[in-house]
Amino acid sequence: MASAVFEGTSLVNMYVRGCWVNGIRRLIISRRGDEEEFYEIRTEWSDRNILYLHRSYSDLGRLFKRLLDSFPEDRPELSRSPLLQGLITIKEAHDIEARLNEVEKLLKTIINMPWKYSRSEVVLTFFERSPLDQVLKNDNVHKIQPSFQSPVKISEIMRSNGFCLANTETIVIDHSIPNGKEKHLDVDSAEHL
Repeated sequence: MASAVFEGTSLVNMYVRGCWVNGIRRLIISRRGDEEEFYEIRTEWSDRNILYLHRSYSDLGRLFKRLLDSFPEDRPELSRSPLLQGLITIKEAHDIEARLNEVEKLLKTIINMPWKYSRSEVVLTFFERSPLDQVLKNDNVHKIQPSFQSPVKISEIMRSNGFCLANTETIVIDHSIPNGKEKHLDVDSAEHL
């Protein structure tokens, strides 16, 4: 299916050279407080441009389904490829480090597939920056979380030099609490009375 090969203007002759999974971010995705894990992915494009992306397990599943839909004549071959087994392995992995490694392995398999697939519109648009990526790039996490939610829980698990570091924190945003400087002045004036 020749029309499935991407010939758009923004990605002509572009492809993903490499990708690495740096960690996981858990973000609130609904008003009920449901959280979803997003894998933080560092990608290097053929023009040496580096993008940091965030994709969920659901995004990986949709990518596989879109590949099947875009190349119906190759459905049997794609179904036997390591992609489906990779998705199953990621879902069954209970260890975070193992899950990160499996996501990275799956993504590297995708970008190293024959050009027909790896340079298709489906794959290239998966690796483009999304609105979520732009918000997280600017560290404006509060903009994507429901405004009613306080306190906000954000759990991040980042890999650094082969070690898995966990940092979980609760952030409470309360504008009625005076900042430290004003509080300090009030305490000083009370002490001098």
